[in-house]
Amino acid sequence: MAGLEELARSDTALDERSIDHLHRLVASWAPLADLSFGDLLLYAPCASGRAPSEIGGGFVVLAHARSNTGPTVHAVDPVGTIVRGQPLAWLRTAMDTGEPGEAEIAEDGSEAERMDEGEQGLGRDRRRVVDYVPVRCGDAPVAVLAREAGPAPVRHENPLETIYRGLYGRFAQMIAEGAFPYGRMERVGEFREPRVGDGVLVLDREGRVSYASPNARSALHRLGVMHPVPGRSLSDLGLDDNVIRRSFWRRRSTVAEFTAGSMIVVVLRAYPMVAEDRITGAVAMLRDVSELRQHDRLLLSKDATIREIHHRVKNNLQTVSSLLQLQARRLDSPEAKAAVESSVRRISSIAMVHEHLALDTASELDFDEVVGPLVRLVQEGLAPRSLKIQVEGTVGEIDGETAMPLAVVLVELVQNAFQHASTPEGSGGLVEVRLARTATTLTMRITDDGPGVGEGFSLDRDAGLGLTIVRTFVVHDLGGSVTIKAASADPPRGTVIEVTVPRRSTS
Repeated sequence: MAGLEELARSDTALDERSIDHLHRLVASWAPLADLSFGDLLLYAPCASGRAPSEIGGGFVVLAHARSNTGPTVHAVDPVGTIVRGQPLAWLRTAMDTGEPGEAEIAEDGSEAERMDEGEQGLGRDRRRVVDYVPVRCGDAPVAVLAREAGPAPVRHENPLETIYRGLYGRFAQMIAEGAFPYGRMERVGEFREPRVGDGVLVLDREGRVSYASPNARSALHRLGVMHPVPGRSLSDLGLDDNVIRRSFWRRRSTVAEFTAGSMIVVVLRAYPMVAEDRITGAVAMLRDVSELRQHDRLLLSKDATIREIHHRVKNNLQTVSSLLQLQARRLDSPEAKAAVESSVRRISSIAMVHEHLALDTASELDFDEVVGPLVRLVQEGLAPRSLKIQVEGTVGEIDGETAMPLAVVLVELVQNAFQHASTPEGSGGLVEVRLARTATTLTMRITDDGPGVGEGFSLDRDAGLGLTIVRTFVVHDLGGSVTIKAASADPPRGTVIEVTVPRRSTS
């Protein structure tokens, strides 16, 4: 299904400014749908004409929102539908006059809607009552916003419905005047955004509350507000009213959090109401997010615990590494000393990964950030100063379970390459490390320019401890593969070791 921008570009003649204006309207119209007790549809003229009176190709539905407070009249999503026939009259009127209006649509409904509703749809009154308003951007309307609902039942509306519908009417007038959507909205986070059902306050131009819904009063009670609310400002209620004053001054939606003790948190979203370029009051929506905040605290505590575990593991591994280094200094056998020093490098490589994981709450790390330190770890402890090393390519973020063994593999292969690239005199030599990634794999290729592997070399038969560790980690733990071959065949020279492992998703 195409989105608003794609439909606007393919089916209309709207410019970038108008498309951005409609994007902001759709991004902020969920409260309007709830206040209207109906479906909201955004219509734009198709690109077959230039002036509104010349439009003959119909209108396209760019967006649709259902309310959480009333039944829908569109069982099937109408986005992308080209509208012709009966609705064209009031759609053209809105574009031509720039004035809101009312209409009624009587239709049999689409075949898709009848099939979706099944037998229960038989005999249903399919009339739609429409309140439409032109969407002004700059000096002229660019689209039409329509509230569509079924015929009102024969009953008395309760006060809440009357007030909410009146608020929608005020927002609709702002849309017609180009005062809504606002240029910017202060953000609070997707899962903390107050909705109409969470609680509504209506304030006058002085910031005094003229109406408080039952849920709004409950949220205020949670904050310790026990006395009557109407006629009082937020400051009279013991709350900071800067969020309201800020919305009046900036003429945009503002947000604030109010707390009571350490456990109660209520989010308030303020919408300034504008008529004829004058502030006439505000609508505020309140939501008790105490449980969400408690959940966040638990997550933060869990993240802190994980970071502390990584930090302590790193410290313990560094302690073990230091003890092994002390032991190596007391050894007389060159072979034993070399074996202990290799163990130190392996342990240090694991500690380095834990150190990076301790810096972030995520379970992934940017492996490219540890490649340099790992290579230097080997270079400083083993290679002659004149030996050159080049590192190219990237791997990017990988999960910690892959990073741990891959770090050890890199150290072992670089150490192996350094040993084989060194000349007998301890000078010259080049080691290349190339990293790459695809959508499904991670690859490390280590090349040296030493004498190369002997003829008939077998990884299963001839591998030493280091290559055995590499094969175990890559093949058995990571489900990858290891290949070893000569860098050049004629004459045989150098060694290329390539490791390929499956890439796990970090999402």
